Amino acid sequence: MKQVSLIRKLTATVLACTLCCTGMTVPDVLADDGSELPARFDLREADPPVLTPVKNQSGGTCWAHTILGCIESNMIMKGMADNTLDLSETHLVWFTEGQDSPTDPDDPRYGGGVNLGVKAYDSGPSLHHAIEALASWQGVVTEDLVPSHAEKPVLDESLRYQSVAHLQNAGYCRKNDISDIKQHLLRYGPLYTGYFNDHDHPLSEKSAYYDPDYTREASLAGKLNGRGHAVMIVGWDDAYPKTNFNDIPPEDGAWICKNSWGNYENSENGYFYMSYAEPSINTVIYFDTEPVTNYGSVHSYNSLKLVFVDPADDDHGFFMANVFEAEQAETLAAVGALFRTKNSLPAEYELSVYLLSDDAADPQDGTLAAKIEGVVDHTEYRTIRLPQCIQIREGQKYAIVLKLPPGIGSFYDSKCYKAGVSYSAEYAVKNEAAKPEWNDCYTVGAGDVCIHVYTKYEGETEQIIPGDMDRDGRLTAADLSLMKQAVLGSERTDIDRKAADWNGDEAINEEDAKGFLDFLLQRES
Repeated sequence: MKQVSLIRKLTATVLACTLCCTGMTVPDVLADDGSELPARFDLREADPPVLTPVKNQSGGTCWAHTILGCIESNMIMKGMADNTLDLSETHLVWFTEGQDSPTDPDDPRYGGGVNLGVKAYDSGPSLHHAIEALASWQGVVTEDLVPSHAEKPVLDESLRYQSVAHLQNAGYCRKNDISDIKQHLLRYGPLYTGYFNDHDHPLSEKSAYYDPDYTREASLAGKLNGRGHAVMIVGWDDAYPKTNFNDIPPEDGAWICKNSWGNYENSENGYFYMSYAEPSINTVIYFDTEPVTNYGSVHSYNSLKLVFVDPADDDHGFFMANVFEAEQAETLAAVGALFRTKNSLPAEYELSVYLLSDDAADPQDGTLAAKIEGVVDHTEYRTIRLPQCIQIREGQKYAIVLKLPPGIGSFYDSKCYKAGVSYSAEYAVKNEAAKPEWNDCYTVGAGDVCIHVYTKYEGETEQIIPGDMDRDGRLTAADLSLMKQAVLGSERTDIDRKAADWNGDEAINEEDAKGFLDFLLQRES
C-alpha cells in the first residue's frame, strides 16, 4: 500500500488552517499519490480572505494583472501579507516591456532589451520573459510606489530592483490535465491562464464561458472576433452544469476564474466560470514567492525576450553554462534555471558549480565545488538550493553548468552582448562521457543562457522566536507552511534555520514540523 508521507499530510493541514474556510472541502493530501481531490474548491470562500479585490485594467495589461493577482494571493497564503496588498502593474509592465534592459552599462543585464516605452501598456509580453524579469528581482512593488498604469508613466531607473517579495519558482501546469491544475492551485494559490476571448461568445446569464468554434488555425487566420486574454483560476466545480453555458459543452465542470474588468456584464462581481472543455486554454502557470530576505543578491545576464532550444533529437542532450566573476567576497546559496519539457515524463538533470582557474578555457576548467542531481517534469523556472553554501573570494571566476538529457530543453536570450559569459554544448548519449565541445554563445551568435545565481543573505542579526518563520511576531499556520518548505530542504538563511528548529536539536526535520503542528492544534482546541 502506498503510504502518504507526513509532509504531505502537513501540507493539507496547512491549507486547511490557513484558509479557515467555511463550507469548503479541503483534500486530505495535496500530492500525486492518487488521492481524491474535492469536487468543488473556491478561494473566494476563504476566511480570512486570500484573494485581493477585483481590478479594472487599462490597455493591454491583463497579463500583468493576472500575474500580480496570483503573486498577491501566494504571498497572503504564505503569511507575507493580507488581502489589502496591492501590487503595481505599472512596475511590472515597465521593467518587463517598457524599459526591459537596464540603462547602467555596468549592470550585467545591460544591452538590447525590449524597450517599447509607453507602448508597453498596450502590448502583451512573452510569459517566459516576464518570469525571468521577476526571477531577476525586478519587482514586485506595491501600487503606492509608482503611478497607475492607466497614466502610462515612464519610470525612473532607480525603481528597477525594488521589491517587497521575490519570485523564486514559476512553472507551467499540464493544460489538459485537470488533476495537475487542481494540485498546483491547492499548493500555490491562484493560477494564470490564457485563453481566446471571443466576442461572439459572451458570458451566459449564469456567468459561464465556452467557445466551441475556437481553433488555433482560425485564430491565426484572423477568422475569429476577439483576442487573447489572461485571467486567474481561483477554484473549480466538477458539478457545474453544462446547461449554464450558452453553447453546451460535452460535460459538466468548470474553472472558477477572476477577471480584471471590474464587475462587468453577466459576471459574478468580476468572476466567471470557464468550461473544462474550453478549447482555447493555452497556458496555466503557477507563481511561488519568498520574502526579500531569502537570499542576498542575484546575478544573471538575461534582458531580452527568451527563445527556447531543444536537443536536436532523442540521441542528444545539452550542456549549458554561465560564467560569473565575483565583484566582492560572497557566498553562493542557490541557482535558478529555466527548464523546458517536450513531454510530461520525468527527466533527470545535473547541476554543477566550478571554481575556475584564472586562465580557464571553458566552464569546466576548474575545481568542482558542488554537484546536484534532480528531476523535472514541467516547464518551469526553478530555484535549486545548493547542498552547502560555497564561499567565493573577490575576483574569483566560477561557472554554473547545467546538463540536460534528451527531451529537456531550456531558454536563451535572443542575443548575447558579451563574450566569455554564456556557453553551450551538445552531447551524444552514446558517448556521454566525452568532454563537451563548448561554444561561446557570443561567438556563435546565440543568446545568453538563462541561469541565475543567488547569494546568501547576510543582513539579519535580530533574535528569532522558534517557529516564527515570517518574523511577524506571531505563530500561525502561515509559519507552518514556511517551516514545511524548510523541512523539505528549501531553508534560505541562518535565521530561517533557527526559526525552523522548533525542538532546538539543531536539526531541521519532520519532527520540527510535527511539533509545531501539534502546538497550533492544541492552541486552537
